[in-house]
Amino acid sequence: MKKIIFIFVLSLFLSVSYASKLSKFFKDMEKKEQEQQAREWQQDMDFKDFVFHLEKRYTDEHGAHCRDYEFRARSNPFRHGYYTVCDER
Repeated sequence: MKKIIFIFVLSLFLSVSYASKLSKFFKDMEKKEQEQQAREWQQDMDFKDFVFHLEKRYTDEHGAHCRDYEFRARSNPFRHGYYTVCDER
């Protein structure tokens, strides 16, 4: 009986420590994803006269991760349109 209780208590401690490591892993993964999105935004939006607004993110039929932007010129509001960026992975 003592062996069963000992194994049960040991399994509880192991499951708590595993959940803690899993939570830390997901937080690190979320942080890396946010950094990547900020880096993509800065890389894509290196234009001085235009303002871009992210419309949507999607994966196209070839497996490339794409982002659609709507842009408008600051100096001339009649210059506007759409811009698509795709990254092959």
